[in-house]
Amino acid sequence: MAMDTSRDEELVHQSLDDEDEGAFEILYHRYEMALLNFFYRRVGSWETAQDLMQETFIKVHTHLGTLRDRKKFSSWMFSIARQLIATHIRENRRSVETDPVDEIFETHRIEPEYRSPVESIIAEEQMEIVRALAQRLPESERRAFELRLENMTLEEISETLGISASATKVRLHRAKAKLVAWMKSEYPGEFDYLFPDKD
Repeated sequence: MAMDTSRDEELVHQSLDDEDEGAFEILYHRYEMALLNFFYRRVGSWETAQDLMQETFIKVHTHLGTLRDRKKFSSWMFSIARQLIATHIRENRRSVETDPVDEIFETHRIEPEYRSPVESIIAEEQMEIVRALAQRLPESERRAFELRLENMTLEEISETLGISASATKVRLHRAKAKLVAWMKSEYPGEFDYLFPDKD
């Protein structure tokens, strides 16, 4: 397929007003690899990433008419992708080790160009809160958590601290449990979207 240089907003306009499916196909091919890589970096499975990418485009196509600012198509599309990631993580909590703190990590790690200015500010502010609260942790837990913030794996943290993987896991679990409790009590409303209603 020859590369199309039309701007996103022009293609969105054609898809909506002219009912030109070819225009949406161009948008699909323009962003399919970016979305696929976006999902793969977060789920570690090409098959799951492919499914999530397809689901994203289905939602984009279905709700394209709700896009107010057509110049912000890519940001809007990636916000849908981020919501699908959050849903995927919540639905797979039993098989994927994650928690509210990890979900903040996921939002913060999304490339700035794929976040709106407001989303970027919120992500940075929330990470600052987490970092500040982490300073209250006992040294052993704080050190493990700080290494986690540096994107180290469980094995890497264990090796750095010179302790077993199980001991590292316990320290991280305790650290995150305390952080979640502080987040809930000291910042009411700020992180409510991360906590299920089962409490």
